[in-house]
Amino acid sequence: MSAPYNYWLVRYVPDVARGERVNVAVIVGRDGGDWAIRVVSDLRRASRIGGDASVLRPWLQRLERSIDDYLSPPLEFFAGEDHPRVTQAWVQLLSHRFNNVLQISRAAPVEAASAIDGIEFLFPMLVATPAPVARSTTRTRLVSNLGDLYERTAGLALGSTLIRRPRTMTGRQRGQFDFAVVDHQVDQLSTAFAFDVRNVDLLEHELQSWNFIVSRLRADGAEIAETLSQTRQIVDPEVVIAVAYQEPTYSADARHHDVFGAALEAWNTLGVRAVPSSELDSIALEARRLVDA
Repeated sequence: MSAPYNYWLVRYVPDVARGERVNVAVIVGRDGGDWAIRVVSDLRRASRIGGDASVLRPWLQRLERSIDDYLSPPLEFFAGEDHPRVTQAWVQLLSHRFNNVLQISRAAPVEAASAIDGIEFLFPMLVATPAPVARSTTRTRLVSNLGDLYERTAGLALGSTLIRRPRTMTGRQRGQFDFAVVDHQVDQLSTAFAFDVRNVDLLEHELQSWNFIVSRLRADGAEIAETLSQTRQIVDPEVVIAVAYQEPTYSADARHHDVFGAALEAWNTLGVRAVPSSELDSIALEARRLVDA
C-alpha cells in the first residue's frame, strides 16, 4: 500500500549565474516514517557542464551517512542539537545552507510504498544517466516516465484528470499530444521528443508537423478527445503546453545539434515550455498546480 512521501533532488550547479545544473542524488522520506537517499556513483557526467563535480563527494557522503542512519544520525549536520533526527524541516534547513555549487530542491510529493520504493521510482528517471538506446525506446521511456510522474507525484487519475494520447483537432488539421490534463477545462498538454536518434531527417519532419499543429492551436484554439467518437473538449489558445526532451548525445554530429537548436527556438516562439528529461517531474508538478488553481 502506498503512502504520501516527499522527495528532494540534490543538484550540482557549477555556475549559479548560468543556472545549468545536474541532479546527483535524490532524497525520499516523511516525518514519522522512513528515509532513503541514493547518490550517483560517477560524477563525471556532472563535470561536463563545468567545474569539477568530484569536490561534492565528501559532502554527498556525509549526507548519505546522515540519512541512512535517520533515527540517530551522526552530528556532522546537526551541530548543537541534543537529539538529532532527520526531518523535513532539517532537509529544508539544508536547502537554505546549500545554495551554491551544491543545491537541494524544494520538497515535492510522491506516492510510494516506502522511502526505498520512492528512490527506485525516481532515481532512474531523474538522476541516473540513461544508457544509450534506440530512439523509439528513448521516447517510449520518456512518455512512460512522464505518465508515472503524473500519477505518483501529481495524483492525477488516468481516464479522468489525465488523458493519454488525446486526439487533437484544429480546423481540419489533426494531431496528437502524449497527454492532456483536464479538470472542467484543458489545463495542460504535453508531449515528448528524443533527439538521440539515428534518423534525424524523420525526427525533423515529426517536429515540423507537431509545431504546425501547435501554431494553429495558438492562433485558433483546438478541440481534444480521447477518441474521435467521444465528446470533444475545447482547448484555449493560451493553454499551457510542455515538451519533455532527451537532448542529443555528446557524440552526436552537427546535424543533430542543429535540429535540436531549431526545435528549442520554435518552442520558445510558440510559448511551449521545453523541459529536459532530468527535470521531467516539473511538468507533472505544474499540472497539479493548474488543477488545484
